[in-house]
Amino acid sequence: MNGDGDEHGIPDARIRLKEKIAYFLVNIGNIPIMTLISGFLLIFYVDVAGLDPAAVGTLFITTRVLDGLNDPIMGYIVDHLPNTRWGRFRPYIVIGTVFCSLNYLLLWLGPSMAIANKLLIAYISYILIGITFDLMDVPLNSLIPVMSTGEKERATLALIKSLAYGAGGVLFTIPIIPFVLSFPTQQLGYHVVILIAVFFVLLFSTLGTAGIKERVKSITKERYKARDLLKILSLRPVIGLFLASLLGSIAGASTTATAIFYFTYVVGDAALFSIFAIMTVLLSAVGFLLAMVLIRKLGNKNIWLYGTIATILPILPVLFLPPGETLLALAFLGASRIGAGFAGIVGYAMQADLMDYVEWKRGFRSEGAIASIFSFIVKAGMGIGAAIPGYLLAATGFVPNLYPQAPLAIFGIDFAFFGVPLILTALSLLCMLFLYPITKAVSKQVQSDLAERRKGAEMGV
Repeated sequence: MNGDGDEHGIPDARIRLKEKIAYFLVNIGNIPIMTLISGFLLIFYVDVAGLDPAAVGTLFITTRVLDGLNDPIMGYIVDHLPNTRWGRFRPYIVIGTVFCSLNYLLLWLGPSMAIANKLLIAYISYILIGITFDLMDVPLNSLIPVMSTGEKERATLALIKSLAYGAGGVLFTIPIIPFVLSFPTQQLGYHVVILIAVFFVLLFSTLGTAGIKERVKSITKERYKARDLLKILSLRPVIGLFLASLLGSIAGASTTATAIFYFTYVVGDAALFSIFAIMTVLLSAVGFLLAMVLIRKLGNKNIWLYGTIATILPILPVLFLPPGETLLALAFLGASRIGAGFAGIVGYAMQADLMDYVEWKRGFRSEGAIASIFSFIVKAGMGIGAAIPGYLLAATGFVPNLYPQAPLAIFGIDFAFFGVPLILTALSLLCMLFLYPITKAVSKQVQSDLAERRKGAEMGV
């Protein structure tokens, strides 16, 4: 036994290396789905499948509105699924992974291979992604609070999750364009990428799920009712973190979806996209490492605030650069990635804090409900973030595969790449500053009170 308890069902037990590796695997197995959608689906639908960019933008927006209705329902369902001998969440990660992977093939291969009804196929498969992705993502994002109650262990799990997402993001971003361009046609290249991605998702999601444990039991066996969802969603920190995360997610997705257009049509060399992606990953890692040193001293909220400010400040000079200064603009954007990496380390730890806060305030566990909110944020952020450049491209007269583009079209790409993310990130900062009250001190009080309640429940008090 160590200072944190033993490994047999004790909530604050120290999690061993083997299980941490499994947790890394199940999280990295989740990454290709939304990473490829965020970075490449817009240009794939426009340049390869031949769909109109405005129509694709409407597709992304419409389906995300439907997710706003679907995701709370999925969260409620996950929270009320039968508790099996494998746990409350683990079996459903595997089931969801299978359904999501099958639908993912249709999302990419369907519109590009169909002779007719391409947009209809895109609508059906993209709407279904909102449902099938929830089946694997909501249980996955519910795991940290049920794996441990210890602050150090949770911080470690959140760090592992962030590292997995970062590694998966690199793996399914940087090599994609050179890989696609190595094939006789872009369509064939993208199809091979998707087949590899689906195999990756199935393999690592299944292996990872098999190696993790659910330890933390609810204080009460009574589960919340459907009407209690409003009590969860109306809490101030839920609203604050939701808005801040959603705005930040849209900002990041706008940058990601526009990046390949920027390097293809503004810089004039799509191959440089991979070099820029490597640079941003390295700079984000610098911020990530700085945050690791300071997180215990500053707490999750302050890390997020300082990192977001450091993301905004380097982009401001870009607004005053003359046209054509692409290298200097990219240098400022790269510097902003240090701040983004600094803030990004705490996202999943803050979700766990929020789940505990809900239990503290309302008296019931709600991992699925909270996880569904953030699953919606991922999908809505990527959908809306990709829709914005789609509309801007259409409004500014963008013509696929035309070199060079008209000056107005170049402005549209620039604004989607720099201006939109800057505005949304600033709004995100304000939401976190004024609407999210869970400081380091509040989190400690919540954990202390919940520990006392669990002790009382075990003693039958």
